[in-house]
Amino acid sequence: MGFDAIPDSVKAYLPGDFLAENPTIPLNTDFLTNNKFFLTLNRCPTMVYFCQRANIPSLSFGVSIQSQPGGIVLKRPGTAYNYEDLQVGFIVDENLTNWLEIYNWIKQIGISYDTSTEHIHESQKVATGIMLVTDSKYKPIVAVKYQNIFPTFLSGIDFDSALTDTDAVICTATFSYTHYEIEVLTNP
Repeated sequence: MGFDAIPDSVKAYLPGDFLAENPTIPLNTDFLTNNKFFLTLNRCPTMVYFCQRANIPSLSFGVSIQSQPGGIVLKRPGTAYNYEDLQVGFIVDENLTNWLEIYNWIKQIGISYDTSTEHIHESQKVATGIMLVTDSKYKPIVAVKYQNIFPTFLSGIDFDSALTDTDAVICTATFSYTHYEIEVLTNP
């Protein structure tokens, strides 16, 4: 007897773990690799071009605590989601163009005592970002869409004339956003 054969009147009373079908063998046995992604953020095109790493931030869900007279504390699903910040690592280009994209964005959205800084409209303080996760053939399989994204941190640039090797400078930018949505682009 399959899950679909169970009447809806019975399904309404089943525990949550009965509500999802779990095949014993996955349809796709390829594993996800961490170097097949593209990040798009129109506000920072040069930073995106030199992007080395980015993440799909963690998501947590609150817990509602219900006290009982018998001393047992019952935990119930809460109501609020918490999205961690998006972390992006990028190589700084020789003219610092990508680093300045983030720097200027932060300066524009903050309160500045510099009279030369232009005030921008509230809608211009945020942007939309998209991360495309690709399969082993670089075909997009998942789109992570960040809504109302804005930078909250930009790491500094360290110089060291004592180093003998010439290494690229890698900086980190942290972004906050209201939420992200995940869209599956291919069928398994």
